[in-house]
Amino acid sequence: MSKSGKKVSKKKVLKIVLISLAVFIVLNLLGAAIGTSTSITHPKRASYDEVINEMQEAGVWGNFSSYDKEDYIVKGLDGYELHCSKISTPETVGTGKYLIYSHGHQSNMYAGSKYCDAFIELGFTCIIYDLRGHGPQNEKAICSMGGYEGQDLNYIIEDTYSRYGDVKLLGLHGESMGASTTLNALKYTDKVDFAVADCGFESLKFMVHDMYNDMYLYPFGTCADIGFKLIYGIDDEEVSGIDALKGSNVPVLFVHGLADDWIDVENSEDMYAVASQYAYSEIWLVEGAGHARSREIAGEQAYKEHVESFLINSGVMAEYEAEAGIEEEAA
Repeated sequence: MSKSGKKVSKKKVLKIVLISLAVFIVLNLLGAAIGTSTSITHPKRASYDEVINEMQEAGVWGNFSSYDKEDYIVKGLDGYELHCSKISTPETVGTGKYLIYSHGHQSNMYAGSKYCDAFIELGFTCIIYDLRGHGPQNEKAICSMGGYEGQDLNYIIEDTYSRYGDVKLLGLHGESMGASTTLNALKYTDKVDFAVADCGFESLKFMVHDMYNDMYLYPFGTCADIGFKLIYGIDDEEVSGIDALKGSNVPVLFVHGLADDWIDVENSEDMYAVASQYAYSEIWLVEGAGHARSREIAGEQAYKEHVESFLINSGVMAEYEAEAGIEEEAA
């Protein structure tokens, strides 16, 4: 009988199928390791016009166009240049109140426009900036979702004190990746009076595993861990806002939308539980708000009132007034 007439045994067929299946699984796991880590560390850059249009269409641009703006550059970790802008009005100049805003993944500094009205009304000069690897002006760089960025933010904090010289109250505000950046910065500084963490994740590892677990792809999270470490030198377990809160005396207001289907609300709940053990903290859960939509759904007035109430309840405002000599002046 010719070779073409030979029958392939069932055992051989099964072996081929199993090998093919194994190769398929390995390739998919490898794809998770490379794909997930690469998509996070190399974000798509949004132009300023794209984010400005997004804010305007969402109805959260507010009075941003009318504010005074001063652009400048701060050198962050390893001399990386971060493009910043100071947002102020004649009424906020001289108050000594400053707020540094950190934006989310694939966004840029102009996402901060949605929060500026609230803080400007509370007398804060706002500092917005493009996080590393983001914005049309920053150089290309690896994004670590809060690790390197938290260290960059510490440089901006130091620059704020030296550049303006009248800082009496300094707060941080971050959204999503920016919330991770805000909290991770607390590892490196004791010069922050309060922080607002909006829709943040407790650690990069938790976020990635939670994403894959929701799809019942449990091994893929571990593969992503390996990808971060071997390809980019990032330990995703160390990019951890929840760990940064342990022992921190900085009051934190956590904000999270109850309809957030990207970063589950349990992240903020877990971080609140830890933060409140060490410092005054509050959590505000916004009904019907999706990811990074709490300000949009709740409205500027409600957002401002929650921040103001938090600053009063935490004692931050009383400390500021004592520092600024407001009580003595009033008397």
